[in-house]
Amino acid sequence: MYYQEAIREAARRASQAAADAIAAYDDDTISYERGITDSFAVLLRKALNNQIENLVFRSHVLKDTTGSGAEESQIGADLLIHVEFKTPELSYSKGILVQAKRVEPGERMPKTKHEELVDQCKKMLSISPASWIFDYAHGGMRCGPAAAIATSNNMMLHEQCIWTPYRFFLELFRCPIGDPSITSARVEELPVRTKLITKITTPSARESF
Repeated sequence: MYYQEAIREAARRASQAAADAIAAYDDDTISYERGITDSFAVLLRKALNNQIENLVFRSHVLKDTTGSGAEESQIGADLLIHVEFKTPELSYSKGILVQAKRVEPGERMPKTKHEELVDQCKKMLSISPASWIFDYAHGGMRCGPAAAIATSNNMMLHEQCIWTPYRFFLELFRCPIGDPSITSARVEELPVRTKLITKITTPSARESF
């Protein structure tokens, strides 16, 4: 398979995984953000892991617990994705951070929720410029760059997430987006904020039992 065809097929499979995750939201099988993200991560793994020639895909859903073991609240992301692709024509290893929200087209986010999102975007961006927002909405998922959303007063999130999942994953797989300093889907291997990451991944004495 030529690498361009492999990339398009990978993007198509990822787009279908997004559609399947949203279908579960549409029919009320899953009704909350974390459940959609968990489902989407599993569907992506099934669609992409060892399925596309020369592509290695890994993802990690961040812990949303409280205390020193919390990953999402400290990093700002729900999902960490890492991809590798190796052909003579194109070779890379890179990753992205993702925060997911559930906002419908035409829906205005409450001020407190928008402020929380901006804070999450800033936390992700302090780690990597390759940080994104996935907006889960009935009928489809959309993707937008955290850098733009973090600096905008627009509380209509769906308007700012202008890429379809197919477009997002196509650009990720063919190389224009992604951070090469993210070398795996392991939180403790994220490129910066070493002290914070150590705190997250090292249980306290109270938590160790």
